Amino acid sequence: MNLQFRAICPKGLEGLLQTELQSLGAEATRESPGSVYFDGPMTVAYRACLWSRLANRILYPLAAADVSTPKELYDMVMTVDWGMHFDVKKSFRVDFRGTSSQLNNEPFNAMKVKDAIVDQFREETGQRPNIDLKNPDIWLHTQLHKGKCHISIDLSGPSLHQRGYRIAQGAAPIKENLAAALLIRAGWPEMASDKALIDPLCGSGTLILEGLLMRADIAPGLFREHYGFNDWLPHDDALWQELLNEAQDRRKIGLAALENKFLGYEVDRKTVRAAQANVGRLGFEDYVTIKALSFEEAANELPSGLFISNPPYGERLGDYQSLIPLYESLGRWLKKQTGSTAAIICSEPELVRTTAIHAHKRYKFFNGKLPCQLYCFDLNEDNYIKPFKQPSENPKLQPLYNRIQKNRKKLKSWLKQQDVEVYRIYDHDLPEYAFSIDLYADEVVIYETKAPATVKEDIVKRHRHDMLLVLAEIFNKKPADMILKSRQRQKGSDQYGKRDNSRDFMTVAEQGLKFRVNLYDYLDTGLFADHRKIRDYIRKQSNSKSFLNLFCYTATASVYAAAGGAEKTVSVDLSNTYLNWAKENLKLNGFDQKQHEIIKADCLSWLKQCTERFDLVFLDPPSFSNSKSMDTTFDVQRDHSGLIYSTMSCVKPDGQLIFSTNRNKFKLDAELCEKYDIQDQGKATLSPDFRSHRAPHFCWFIKHKS
Repeated sequence: MNLQFRAICPKGLEGLLQTELQSLGAEATRESPGSVYFDGPMTVAYRACLWSRLANRILYPLAAADVSTPKELYDMVMTVDWGMHFDVKKSFRVDFRGTSSQLNNEPFNAMKVKDAIVDQFREETGQRPNIDLKNPDIWLHTQLHKGKCHISIDLSGPSLHQRGYRIAQGAAPIKENLAAALLIRAGWPEMASDKALIDPLCGSGTLILEGLLMRADIAPGLFREHYGFNDWLPHDDALWQELLNEAQDRRKIGLAALENKFLGYEVDRKTVRAAQANVGRLGFEDYVTIKALSFEEAANELPSGLFISNPPYGERLGDYQSLIPLYESLGRWLKKQTGSTAAIICSEPELVRTTAIHAHKRYKFFNGKLPCQLYCFDLNEDNYIKPFKQPSENPKLQPLYNRIQKNRKKLKSWLKQQDVEVYRIYDHDLPEYAFSIDLYADEVVIYETKAPATVKEDIVKRHRHDMLLVLAEIFNKKPADMILKSRQRQKGSDQYGKRDNSRDFMTVAEQGLKFRVNLYDYLDTGLFADHRKIRDYIRKQSNSKSFLNLFCYTATASVYAAAGGAEKTVSVDLSNTYLNWAKENLKLNGFDQKQHEIIKADCLSWLKQCTERFDLVFLDPPSFSNSKSMDTTFDVQRDHSGLIYSTMSCVKPDGQLIFSTNRNKFKLDAELCEKYDIQDQGKATLSPDFRSHRAPHFCWFIKHKS
């Protein structure tokens, strides 16, 4: 008798899984996102559990109904006669996926399902089954989608990708069913028996072992100790044992006929030991060789076959440039394997492009939640791309190269006259390359502006890659030695949150002063280079005057005021991190903190309580803030008028306020001009390195009207 089943798989594997299920005897197969429905006798479901290389779960549906409330969910579960499926002495767990307006919490929904089952057993037997989330006897799968709830027996139990051989693993392992899908797409099952399977970056050996299981006709589920149907009352153990015996016979025959070679290379010795342990767990020591070598150290002439790998592709922006040399080296090495085929899974097209080999096929996959592609290569001379020796020789990159060099030339005479180690050499000069490039002594810091949603991600990555290559040539640096950051609107804790934890500080010189900067740990480095002329103006105006620095950040302006002979400076900020940094900057330049006060406070609240008046005030508020330490949110466009009124109450009658903001498209409240004497100093406060089409800040000098 045919029954209905559902196989669940990772996104992108549905078509391959449908074909696989058909080969196992499934009928009336039909694809759905993340799953394949099929019909067949119980034998087919057992075969799928034992032989599917691609599925995560095989489900046997029990009930389905439209539900919108917890009571309707409870009532639906009660329609199933649970005593027909498992004994009250057996444990169970409920996995629930999906929500609706009234069923909006998955753990709560799972609890309602559990309550219904427990209540039914208690009513009928006077006893209740136990819940076991780690090692249950019975697995139940419940899904709520578009108001319809489905509840099923999970015949697989633990996910089928958990074959049972991989206990030890390296960093970022690939799941077994994804590895199997990659091998199928790369054509491994159809290759001749004398072809080798080689992974140059094998990690814990998953691709190699899945490839061997395929070629030796070994059921991937043969090594599992438990399935979800073992304690299911309708389970036909005699039929299951028959299928297991058949699989064992096929395994013996397959291994006896196996002629392929299986080779893996891995530099991390701990990971090599993990891979070798996995090989030993399967008893494949005579068939698989895992070597503690980099692929560059491997023999130049290896057996012909399939070279397949899951190299690192960097989830964080800063990881990307460090991987470019790896892919370049991998490309050079693969070109030595002419006559073979190769396949690489990667989320970064530009990294694959650096291999300089043309991919004849691409397949879309997801590695976890990360969209990736499998790139397939025929390794022959016709597909080898001759790379340019330098980016400056590439006609496509020459405009970018020439623009940066032109900017450097224009700044050359200015830099000779300045004592400046931090300056900008590129600022969105070419529209397609939306970057700002700053030099900190010999360090290159690249700020990438988030592209509009209309720009394809592949294009964004290509331009990023181009910029790295061009800068690497100009400054004779490796891409990995440059600092890459992403600029976009910051929200909540992201505004001042850490990007890294290197604590890697360096000291830079600026106009006779020294400042501590950190190029890695935060989005901003501790020194706003575009404020250089503002700081210099503050120094020139500070002699024998009192100076107030609001939202002081690392107090670089206060250092300038102190250097200009200010009799007193007060620096106010809410961040302990930046205030400690400010103290270091003052100390670094030899200024006594008794004369130069550091105050931790919300500037908005502090201004309301301030009774002192100052000769010179610098106000550079954030564009937006919703710090937990503040009573309200702050938006500089919305709130600047009130902030300036409050600040001017702290300015002496003949004093001056310097107000600056980097808020894009900022508009100063016209009513302020009626009350105060205001001069627009935006352009006048820009050094030559910031005089591009993009003004990095607005600036006004504000005084009381006489």
